[in-house]
Amino acid sequence: MQAIDRSPRPDTETSKIVETGISLLHSRGRAFASEFLVRRDIPFSVIVRVLSDPPWRRRSGLRR
Repeated sequence: MQAIDRSPRPDTETSKIVETGISLLHSRGRAFASEFLVRRDIPFSVIVRVLSDPPWRRRSGLRR
């Protein structure tokens, strides 16, 4: 199993985009949220993690 870096995000712009994508997941659905994130060049592995596996999401600025 690969270790996951749980350090705070240094890239606040990407963080905001991902948080918006998560909000869109809840309001518009997985397909819409995924397309939003793809169009903003979020890495595929991040998209899959944040839209498919809620326990592995980071919370804004919080460490696990």
